[in-house]
Amino acid sequence: MNKEELEQIHDKARAEHVPIMMDDGMSFLLSYIRSHDSIQQILEIGTAVGYSAIQMAGIRWDIEIDTIEINEAMAEQAIANIAKENMHERIHVHVMDAYQYETKKIYDLIFVDAAKSQYRRYLEHFMKNTRIGTVFIFDNLNFHGMVDDESATKNRSTIQMVHKIKKFRDHIEKDERFQTVFHSNVGDGIAVSLRAK
Repeated sequence: MNKEELEQIHDKARAEHVPIMMDDGMSFLLSYIRSHDSIQQILEIGTAVGYSAIQMAGIRWDIEIDTIEINEAMAEQAIANIAKENMHERIHVHVMDAYQYETKKIYDLIFVDAAKSQYRRYLEHFMKNTRIGTVFIFDNLNFHGMVDDESATKNRSTIQMVHKIKKFRDHIEKDERFQTVFHSNVGDGIAVSLRAK
């Protein structure tokens, strides 16, 4: 994995307002994977330009990733970036809506960084691809602090989005199938939900 090329992907994404994970959130995700050797099969919902998938695959040679991106132009950039890093045999980009993606694979980790209003639907859609011990990691659960303080925005659609995120946060914390730890001070708010039953 070429560090310089990775930095270029990162900086270009930031400059073009591509929604990639905040740096400390990314560090958290990578250190979580590093400390769990059993994580080999990863599903990522929201590829963007492939930055996080490349980072995750770079941790160990035995990590394989399916990553889903609905935006064709972004997916094309991701495919090019992944090929440049020579990881196209381990990172598979699927250009579609996440609900259309069907597989019999069981994943060790499902990383969700996509349309925030759809998190609960993604969770239910991919339950069949999990087992006890599978971990979901959800990003953007603070939504720039607005979930805890919605007076930060007057925009109606943003407020609706914030309500949906809050509802999902409440749901995942109460869902008895999972043991959820919420890291509100990491990135833009991250939940780690371990399937317990």
